[in-house]
Amino acid sequence: MHLMDIHPYHYVMEIFIRSDKMSVQLRSIDSESNLWNTFDAVRPHLENQYDEIEFSDETGCTFAELQNLVETYLSSHVSESPVIKKANIYRIIVIHGRIAVDPLDWFADKLDCGNILRNVCDNWNTKVIAWDLPYQSSFLNQAEKTGYFQAVLDLGHISPGWSFMLENGLGGILEKAKKCRAALGASITKDQVDFYDSLDMVYTSTIKFANRLSSLAEKMITEYPEHALRLKTVSIALKNVPEKRPSNLHEALQFSYIMHQLIEMEGENVRAMGGFDRMLNKYYKQDIESGRLTRDQAKELIKFFWTKFFARTKGVANGKNFYFGGQDEDGKSTVNDLSYTALEAYEELKTTDPKLSVRFFKDTPEEFLYRVADIIRKGQTSFVLTNDEITIPALMKRGKSLEEARSHLLIGCYEPAVEGKEIACNMSIKINLAKGIELALNNGVDPLSKNRLGPETGDPAKFNKFNEFLHAYLLQTDYQITHAMECIKAFELCWPKINPSPVLAGTFIDCLINGKDIGQGGPKYNNTGCMGACLANAVDSLMAVKKLVFEEKRFTMKELIDILKNDFQGEEQLRQYIINRIPKWGNNNTEVDDLSRSIVNFYTDKVNNSKNNRGGSFQASMFTLDYRFMFGKVTGSLPDGRKAGVYLAPGVNAMTGMDKSGVTALINSVTKIDFTDIPNGSVMDVNLHPTAVNGREGLVALVALIKTYFQKGGYGIQFNIFDTEMLKAAQLHPEEYSTLQIRVTGWNVYFVSLSEYEQNQFIDENKHRI
Repeated sequence: MHLMDIHPYHYVMEIFIRSDKMSVQLRSIDSESNLWNTFDAVRPHLENQYDEIEFSDETGCTFAELQNLVETYLSSHVSESPVIKKANIYRIIVIHGRIAVDPLDWFADKLDCGNILRNVCDNWNTKVIAWDLPYQSSFLNQAEKTGYFQAVLDLGHISPGWSFMLENGLGGILEKAKKCRAALGASITKDQVDFYDSLDMVYTSTIKFANRLSSLAEKMITEYPEHALRLKTVSIALKNVPEKRPSNLHEALQFSYIMHQLIEMEGENVRAMGGFDRMLNKYYKQDIESGRLTRDQAKELIKFFWTKFFARTKGVANGKNFYFGGQDEDGKSTVNDLSYTALEAYEELKTTDPKLSVRFFKDTPEEFLYRVADIIRKGQTSFVLTNDEITIPALMKRGKSLEEARSHLLIGCYEPAVEGKEIACNMSIKINLAKGIELALNNGVDPLSKNRLGPETGDPAKFNKFNEFLHAYLLQTDYQITHAMECIKAFELCWPKINPSPVLAGTFIDCLINGKDIGQGGPKYNNTGCMGACLANAVDSLMAVKKLVFEEKRFTMKELIDILKNDFQGEEQLRQYIINRIPKWGNNNTEVDDLSRSIVNFYTDKVNNSKNNRGGSFQASMFTLDYRFMFGKVTGSLPDGRKAGVYLAPGVNAMTGMDKSGVTALINSVTKIDFTDIPNGSVMDVNLHPTAVNGREGLVALVALIKTYFQKGGYGIQFNIFDTEMLKAAQLHPEEYSTLQIRVTGWNVYFVSLSEYEQNQFIDENKHRI
């Protein structure tokens, strides 16, 4: 099936449905006003479309009936493998669940499924932990409560193989799976048989689900004749996709969204939607050149599409990541007319979800960089900009080919992975790099909880040289990382029992070839992310110990430890001396920067050279996200002058307020890190006052800052542009600042949606910026 040809300027519309066997022409008296230029009028409805969905009992089983079908199946098929159970539950839900189609929307997806599949997996997870992983679970709980580290089996940072799906359709993937299965011959195992059977089951039932939606849309034409054209368009699209490859932009967007919803229903959080302009330009270009769509109509479709993501979160979640720009497999820029059309749609939406990532390299058009920078300076700061000149070498160091590295997408916040070939589990481990300072000062004992977390590295009062203390810190950090990895490796072995993922796995060609699911190591690359957080606090604390104890000899190590145990009580003058006189990370100080680089090198060497239990390796990242608050609450006083319980440093940045030499010095410090050794990504946060980017000169300055950071070897950069007076006004009059955006960390939210505590954090952190 192909997209109907809709001429945008006639009141009498013609729809052509073409296939090998038929050619049907439908005429409708729908006015253009009912078809196009409707987004602004229906936007409030679209943004609330998931709040109270009206499902008709005529379309399927009620939710209670659906749950009963699933429970009945599970009770009568106890001996089946988890992947077969998962596929059957999925089949029951998409074939029998109630559905709905919105006549005002260009895209259909609604299924009354609740969290049935996720709840089943949660139950499996609970049993596996209790039976197989009691020690690891207990250790992880203690680690999180003490701010030592946080670690989980990360099912929430994945991306399917979008290009592979679009190029083949589910029907084409099933054909490839049959050939791969046959190629295994007599050597095929029971696990492989179950995998292929589950894949056939979930994709066949997905096609039936799309056909159910298609039939419902067709049926609704009688009830909603004023929306006949839109309903007919939706019906035809769903007869084609996701079974077959899309033939136009509308079908490609419909394909992407319905698969996004079903993969998330299966149990994985889809945190990357691929290269928007890279993947979709051919459909956009064909539609424009054939006259099926105008540029404005394409832009409106994009608005409808993106608003569905916003409707699911109301702008308070982490955001759905679409990337723009970068380069194709031949190294040519992928920026095209769709890039600019989509940016224009995004600017007009003024939304926080989805969020956009932008890949830059030496051949990125200057105009495109200026366009992105202009939107950012106007307050839409849900952009992160990453540097292909660093990312691609970093991925190649980890064994990817040049062509694979060029095809990377950005998962979650800003973590790169090879599309359709890599499951990177980017956020499996989060290491608090500042915690090792506390443990080195207390011979492995956490001073707040009194629990022994690390090894005995000696009584620090007996250290005669700074290098002895530095060595103790590195030993504590090594132990910390090792134990986090051992816990996750144990969990990884249980992945097939916890969350079999045939809907996701079928989008990876290597899973089809190997006959293996995601958790069995089916994709070509199976890596595990390890995040190094709060770098500045570790560096600044080490520098403070070096200066105060070993060089200036202001007091002994024991005296320093006692001061920290008392949280600087009665020592405010000393604390201010530490804050204002001891050199800090982020100010282009050679001594501090060298120390920082040595810590980063130790951390990345440890992480990148460690194997996981899925046939891959651990991969290092350097950022902090909102763990700076979680870790900060359970981290005691540090030698850098930070008091107990206070938040820690963001990203690879200086500690809040400590980058006193300006953004140029911050860039110079940060770019002394070799980001090609950080394959799981990193980011530098930049806060600017609006006056710094005003007018043409301000825009040129913003672009120059981005270029400088990238030319000097930075990986990722993101911005907040506001003044504290504006934030204070938004607290008092939220109704006047409903669209004011704040880049929390790897995502944006509306400032007025934050709690007063969270709002005050931004005000306090930026009150020194004028």
